Amino acid sequence: MSPTYHVSQPQFFSSFNSAEQLYDALMTWDMIGYIDVTPVSLKFWKQFDERISVKRYRKGSQGYKVLTDYVHDWANKIVLQLAKATPEDYVLVQCVDKVTGKPYGPRGMIRSIAAALGVIDAYKGLVQPNWGHPIPHSDGIPPAPVWQPPSIEETEGQQNFNVDTFRYRYAGH
Repeated sequence: MSPTYHVSQPQFFSSFNSAEQLYDALMTWDMIGYIDVTPVSLKFWKQFDERISVKRYRKGSQGYKVLTDYVHDWANKIVLQLAKATPEDYVLVQCVDKVTGKPYGPRGMIRSIAAALGVIDAYKGLVQPNWGHPIPHSDGIPPAPVWQPPSIEETEGQQNFNVDTFRYRYAGH
């Protein structure tokens, strides 16, 4: 009897991380107030709109809106595609079979779950702390505030901890 081979990728982990990076980029551009399209990044942007040129697209301009709409749609499509491959019981696995599109691999993969939580945070606008390093002023825009996680009180060896409160406390949720 010959072995059965599955052609698969660690799709949940890598794709959720990609979407998270796109959502984080959108937040960053909104905070700094512009997107610089450079000769290096031009090829990336041209896949969305052939009319894009090397220049600074300021927040509020039509060009900025076009660029951010494309990136937001791209991130959303990644998440929606993974939703189709998510197991019915929502226990994430490692891979998506490239032939069938069905979930495949070990169930309950921590890195897949962590990536899913990360993309949810980014989608909801949670700006992660910057580990205490101040961000210098640039173009007259004040630095992003440094946020430190609240301390967690321990009672009788157990942490008094609500994950949702902790996670979304400063994201406006």
